[in-house]
Amino acid sequence: MTTTELLQTLLNGLMLASIYILIASGFTLIYGIMHIVNFAHGEIYMLGSFAIYYFSTQYGLNYFLALVLAMLLIGVLGIILERALFLPLQAAHLPQVILSLGLAMTLQGFASVAFGTDDKSVTGPFTGVIRFGGAAISMERLIIIPISLAIIAGLFAFVKWTSTGQAMRAVAQDPEAAALQGISVAFISCLAFGVGSALAAASGALIAPVFFISPFMGGLAVMKAFIIICIGGVGSISGAAVGGLILGFVDSFGATLFGGSVAHVLGFSILILILLYRPQGLFGR
Repeated sequence: MTTTELLQTLLNGLMLASIYILIASGFTLIYGIMHIVNFAHGEIYMLGSFAIYYFSTQYGLNYFLALVLAMLLIGVLGIILERALFLPLQAAHLPQVILSLGLAMTLQGFASVAFGTDDKSVTGPFTGVIRFGGAAISMERLIIIPISLAIIAGLFAFVKWTSTGQAMRAVAQDPEAAALQGISVAFISCLAFGVGSALAAASGALIAPVFFISPFMGGLAVMKAFIIICIGGVGSISGAAVGGLILGFVDSFGATLFGGSVAHVLGFSILILILLYRPQGLFGR
């Protein structure tokens, strides 16, 4: 691998890692609060892609305004889903997981009927190519990195320094003790589902100008998110960030050196190795 190829692969890996961290952060936030593996998270990601497709490409809104609207719309949808479907089951975790599987299939079927099964493309806000030391990366890919970093930084600041974020951390650690301190566990669960859905929507919206979007794109996304949180530690946002970086670079280098199919195998291989020697993940407790 030449220096140019190495730099090109690193840039692509950083772009993939940015998307992976966003979707995995939402996935692990929901798990950390509600203790369910939300298999519909990939379909939420898919709806984020279609939201920006209609806001930006079909209705002509500014791309960045469309991104914010997509996050808000899908975040509200997440709140409605949590109130209508997950809240009635409350602590019945296995039924909630089964519900999430059914929800995933329902949302995929709805998207197939409402949006059609043909692949669609989204026009990005920038065109052209930026060159770094001989390596080239399109502006559509490059813009993903700073936007993702800004959203992730905002999430970390929200969880760490706001009273609501601290309430989330308290509920994640011990919901009964948090309730005794006057924290509404039901409200925090609802908020976590909404924020997690908004993060999934952001990742889907950001990746839409790079790849074609379809109603069936959610399966791979939720699989990547699941690998990441297992590597980083279930329920840990810091672990999701580190796991996303690891998987992003593994996928980039694996695809460059061996092809896309082998890259998927490498991701699972790293997951197996980490779970063998540290079953709780890198940052799990």
